[in-house]
Parts: sequence; C-alpha cells; structure tokens
Amino acid sequence: MNTRLKHLLRLLENSFPGIEHFHEKVITEFEKLENAKSFWSDIYVARLKKKDGVEGLDIPDTVFIKKENLFYKHFSAIPNFPFPKVYFTENVQEEGTGGIVAENLSDRIYELEHIPGLNHEQVLRLMEAFAGFHSHLIGREDKSYVEDFQEGAHGRENWSEEMQKRMFDEVLTLETKNPELFGRIQKIKWAYDYEKKNKAQSQAISDIPGIICHGDMNVTNMLWKKGSNDLAAIIDFQMAFIGSITFDIVRILTLGLDRDTRKSKTEKYLEHYYEILCGLCNGGKPGFSLEELYRQYNLIFPFATNFSLFGISIYIRMYTEGTIGKADKVESNCEELMDRARGIIEDIEGMEKDFN
Repeated sequence: MNTRLKHLLRLLENSFPGIEHFHEKVITEFEKLENAKSFWSDIYVARLKKKDGVEGLDIPDTVFIKKENLFYKHFSAIPNFPFPKVYFTENVQEEGTGGIVAENLSDRIYELEHIPGLNHEQVLRLMEAFAGFHSHLIGREDKSYVEDFQEGAHGRENWSEEMQKRMFDEVLTLETKNPELFGRIQKIKWAYDYEKKNKAQSQAISDIPGIICHGDMNVTNMLWKKGSNDLAAIIDFQMAFIGSITFDIVRILTLGLDRDTRKSKTEKYLEHYYEILCGLCNGGKPGFSLEELYRQYNLIFPFATNFSLFGISIYIRMYTEGTIGKADKVESNCEELMDRARGIIEDIEGMEKDFN
C-alpha cells in the first residue's frame, strides 16, 4: 500500500470515530479529480459503501478529501458564510500527513465559468457572505487565529518577493497577445513591488485588524445552489492570510465582472456590503465608516489585482489550449478576459501617484 493511499485511508477512519474498525465495515474507492479550472490543489473523492451484512452505519455516499486544513481548524461554522461541512481535519506535519474530509455537494450545486462570470444577484450574495464573515471576525473575542494566518506563519508566505516576480513575468506575456493594448504593462510594474505591497498591507491591517482574506476568490471557488442565484458554499481556503477587508471584494469584482459593469457598480456593491455588515455587527457599528471602506479598497486594489491579472493571463492560455471552455467561444472568451485586464491596468495606472 503506497503512502498516499495510507494517508487517505487514515483521514477517512478518523472522520468517523464512532465506527470501530471502519475499514472492515466499509468499502472505499478513491478517485483523483481532474479539475481543469483549478491549478493549485489535488482533490480526491471517496465513495463509501457498507459491506454486505453491515447494518446501522450512518455514513455519506461520498466525501471530498484534499490537503488543506488550517481554516477549518479555527472555524466550523460561520453565520451567513456558507462552506462545506467538514468531518475531520489533520495538520500537515510531514509528507503523508494533513488534509480535510468534507461533504460532497456536487449533486446540489453548479459552478460558473470564468466568462461570462457573475450576474448582479450573485455579486450581491457574495457581498452578503463576506459581510457575514467579516462581522464574525470583528466580533470574535478570541483572535488566536491571527497567528496562523499571518504572512510567513508556518514558513508559508503567499505573496513573497519571488511570487511577485513570477506573477509579473506571467502578466508580461499579455504583451505578445495584444502589443497595442498591453504594451504599457511595464508602467504598472510598481504594483508587483514587494515593499510597496507590504506597506499597503500593513496599513490595511493596522486600520482594520484581524481580517482573514480568502486570497483566491474566483468563480472556481464559489458553488451555487442548483436552479438559483443562492450561494451554496465558498471553498478552497489554502491561500488564506491576514490582510485587507477589501482584498476578496476586489478579486470578486475584477475577475467576475466585465470592465464596464465593474467600473459603474463598484460603489453600489461596496455600499451593499457595508449596509449588511452594519446590520450584523453589534450596535450596527463595524468600527469603520463607509468612507474608510472606500479608502481600503483603493489602498489594496493594485496589490489584489496584480494577482487578478496573473490569473487572467493563465485563463487566456487555458482557453486557447482548450483546457477550459467551449471551442466555439475561445476567441470571444479571450477577448473578454483581455478587456477585463485592460480595465484593471487602466485603474492601476491612475493610482500610481498615490503610491510613489
């Protein structure tokens, strides 16, 4: 039995501690899922079936298993912020350890494509979800989670100097796709400056402390209830970190909306988020004003959208190579992604004077 299989079997056994000799009573089949929309993580589905003659076991038909645990170590449920039920978490200590076993929602949900992305109602649901998450963090007396999610904790830094360089090098490839449109990418290189990013992030944390950013809010990490615009779950917290309260909002709007919609509706979406947040916080006061929220949004925008541009460049490549999307939509999908990138670059250019 190889190390990976032993690891998966151990995670499953620990997920159902009330069942003695679990693997003597349950037949388990594992399948590694090939999710072309995601390029960060391995996911397995485990199919569970009671052996003949075994009765009285309360087990799901399937569960998801992935190597991610930190978020679920601290949070089992958050009002207004849905995420899958987790049966078991294990810390990553060495090779062959660490992961979560979570419910499989696949028969109850649908996923979006990068293009067209989000509709108006879906954006509202996401603003409400993050208002719920942030109100929970603001009102939580126990802030011990902060240590685990600070950049550099456990030897992990999502937005390292090396990552900034990698992202910028990837974004530069947009020049070859449309030199006329993207020939000015060098002008926004400052948005990939490690020291500038750290300074902005430190200011954001100082102004509104204790906020966990999901870090990778794109359509692949949002699950929707079938037949509706209701949010079923937000998933994949392996890039979570302590940062600006608006980091995830920037990511949602810049990746999920076309350029014109984003630019015309950003203030309305921020107002909706803030109204819901106030309604959820004790005394209707989150500790900062709507104007301060706008300042946070502008403060972190260049350093959240540098990752958005990185993602857009990769999505264009994936569409072009046929990894995602329909063949007859490749050209139009890539054109739309490039237009979203254009809008981001225009906005970053307009902010340069505030950071230099």
